[in-house]
Amino acid sequence: MIKIVVWDNIGNVLLGVRLRKQFGNEWMKKLTPDDPAAVESAPLFEEIFADYETEVIEVKTLAELDDVIAEADYLVVHKERVTPEVLRKGKKIRLIQHLGLDYRGVPMEVARELGVPVCATPLINYIAVAEHAWALLLNHYKQMQEQRCQVEQRKYLERGWGATVPNVRIVQDYTLGLLGFGEIARPMASYAHAFEMKAIYWDIVRFPDLEAKYHIEYVEWDELFKRADVLSVHIPIKPETEKIIGAREFGLMKPDAFFINTARGKLVDQAALVDALKNHRLGGAGLDVMYEEPLPKDDPLHALNEDPQYNVTLTSHSAWQGPWTWVRDSLNIWMNVYHHLRGEPLRYEVS
Repeated sequence: MIKIVVWDNIGNVLLGVRLRKQFGNEWMKKLTPDDPAAVESAPLFEEIFADYETEVIEVKTLAELDDVIAEADYLVVHKERVTPEVLRKGKKIRLIQHLGLDYRGVPMEVARELGVPVCATPLINYIAVAEHAWALLLNHYKQMQEQRCQVEQRKYLERGWGATVPNVRIVQDYTLGLLGFGEIARPMASYAHAFEMKAIYWDIVRFPDLEAKYHIEYVEWDELFKRADVLSVHIPIKPETEKIIGAREFGLMKPDAFFINTARGKLVDQAALVDALKNHRLGGAGLDVMYEEPLPKDDPLHALNEDPQYNVTLTSHSAWQGPWTWVRDSLNIWMNVYHHLRGEPLRYEVS
């Protein structure tokens, strides 16, 4: 019996290899438009490990992990913090598999002591969110809403054909501020460097070893809001972070700054954001998440979204793309475990 312990309170680790089993035809209808071979491309956990006798033990807390880790052959973790004391009890562990490149919750020194390889697979889900956030940035700087309006309403007949849309800008002239520097923010920094755009960040912990790699500068909280021409939010929602971005923070920002939130709506005092936008104390916003979801029909953000003068673009918490990101994220993990069982090379090894 191969015992696999999974600590994932978000659910991404197993979701992609349970879609067909848990949700049946309804989810398959969502998968097949992107891939007609959905059944073959989205195997169940049991189908992947058909040749092995496995037991999956799901835990929700460090205490629960402590109770079972001594018997674990494999440990799979997603955005949780394993303490050195608990990991040292995992004498049988053959592989630690982390979902996400930001594996700060794995005590690497203990893994090395135990001689256990650690793999950190990239979250396709998070890459999709980073791409969406960057699309919101480009949409704003290239004034795509107004560009479309100019053609649809034939405004070019009055303005003239060509570069006649105002406020179209080149991103290399501006500074991207990243609130948080986890796995969604890091691709954002890479995109900024590719576009020759300066990037700065704040995080609860500093990553000096990553700053040169991502061409990014660490700054304090207030300085981030003051200096950023575009501020993109990438921190987790917790009781202590609810409404952490409010009137004070918006007051620090430049009046033409663009605010992006693809993280969680409850991080933001939405009334303060609406007030700043209405009174043109911000240059605009790209929001994929809102304080209340679905967004109520009469929410004032709708009016801002529909009036081009406010430079607001709303999307419906769709940045993560869809069910295929769950499938790909799960398969990245479980195929790595499968290959390890077969003595085949691992992917994404970090130790």
